[in-house]
Amino acid sequence: MRVERFVENPHLPSSQVSAVIMANLVPQATKVLQARGIRIITAPVNKALPIAINQHADLQCLHIEGKQWLVAKSDTELDRILHNEGAEVLLTEQKLGNAYPEDIRLNALLINKQLYGKISELDPALQKACDSAGIHKIMIQQGYAKCSTAIVAEKSIITADAGIAQAANEQGLELLKIQPGNIELPGYNYGFIGGCCGFISESIFAFTGKLNTHPDGFAIRQFIEAHNKKVLELTDDALIDIGGILPLKEVDESTEQ
Repeated sequence: MRVERFVENPHLPSSQVSAVIMANLVPQATKVLQARGIRIITAPVNKALPIAINQHADLQCLHIEGKQWLVAKSDTELDRILHNEGAEVLLTEQKLGNAYPEDIRLNALLINKQLYGKISELDPALQKACDSAGIHKIMIQQGYAKCSTAIVAEKSIITADAGIAQAANEQGLELLKIQPGNIELPGYNYGFIGGCCGFISESIFAFTGKLNTHPDGFAIRQFIEAHNKKVLELTDDALIDIGGILPLKEVDESTEQ
């Protein structure tokens, strides 16, 4: 019997991922992940959000560390689902809304014990959780900080946002700056790099579509492979922003014989 444990470090599993949180907006991507033995915890529809993004996981929840997840207070069952998985669930003090900035209450980039976001618009519960966990908050103007960023390693990111890139540079992070756009998001002009990807093991970084549909696709692949990771393209279509692939649990290899 396979034993699972919670992914300790947000977005960075240390073994084979066994469960992810994501929207079921690209059926082929879901099928490929399931064929690899990954359980899909489908992000529910949050009717408070705009229709085009009301299933995006990166708007509805945020992994603080270990078992601790912050979930948007709402009428959905995401908090109950995560609680049943054994997570320590914290709820936001505010509900999400269908207009900016009410949709970004949890959309912050958490990496290397630092949280990048439009601090004044983040939910008070998130700010309190960061204070309790010793996470340093860094103010940027980009409200969709998590959407705008792909985390490749503990101190390495990919982003098209100039403000995030500048702040990351100042904090000593390694980054690849890419062109904005070229990622589909139905209902919007374009989507973001963080919403079309995620780790499915310690060494496999999955994308919802083909990297060669992005003008910086080759550079993205090189950057990831330079960190000893492999790229997995889940479909043969263009990259599409689905609100990210958020690793929740991984295989506890210490228990395997």
